[in-house]
Amino acid sequence: MLKMLRTLSPLGWLASAVALVVAVALIAGIWNGLWSWLPWSAEAQLDRTKTELATTQSDASARGLESQGNAEQVARTEAYGDIRIRVEGVTAESITRAQEAPDANEPLAVDRSAVLHGHDRRLCDIAPGTCQAAAPDAP
Repeated sequence: MLKMLRTLSPLGWLASAVALVVAVALIAGIWNGLWSWLPWSAEAQLDRTKTELATTQSDASARGLESQGNAEQVARTEAYGDIRIRVEGVTAESITRAQEAPDANEPLAVDRSAVLHGHDRRLCDIAPGTCQAAAPDAP
């Protein structure tokens, strides 16, 4: 074998070097393919990292939507509370005025009817979505 190596020409040495490089590349490719399925391989770690990233992004998106929904609910609740307080104030004022009226125990007069209708209009101004279409006010 040593004699064979001495007799190689420069072209033979070049062919041998190319064959060696090709053999090493094939072995490296096969070697990587053989071990890529193992849990500690770089490919498996990359897959796990990608899965964790996707899960984290999904969780963050869900938390953002949840936070936005909570903020909107708080705003709706505060708006409802404001409307409720205003309605209670207007109603209490009207009840007090009606009870203190000199004719509180007499049959309902036209001007008292107008006061009640005015109160109804104020309530509808405060919360228009809760008012139904009513017949025109009677004089």
